[in-house]
Amino acid sequence: MERNILLAIFASALVTALMRTLPILLLSRFRLAPVVQQWLSFIPAAIMAAIITAEIAGKPALTPSGISLSLLAAIVAAAAGVVTRSLFATVIVGMMAFTVLNFFLR
Repeated sequence: MERNILLAIFASALVTALMRTLPILLLSRFRLAPVVQQWLSFIPAAIMAAIITAEIAGKPALTPSGISLSLLAAIVAAAAGVVTRSLFATVIVGMMAFTVLNFFLR
């Protein structure tokens, strides 16, 4: 590879690493207000909702009859989330539901 390409890859990796670690390092030195801590606790759920909404609305996997496999798997995952109250379990159940539905309904 050319030296410029390697330099670009290294610079991109460095910038990405700094963008991810610098805020954590800086914020860990401060005591955040309880309101801010509570607000930050909603970020994982908001990211998960955005990913699911993009999948369902943008490019849903459909059966030949037109049923949305993505929507069915999202409903199963949401039910698992309500029962388990665990983001990890919700993701695993959603992936398993999508795989099983895709195998049997496509």
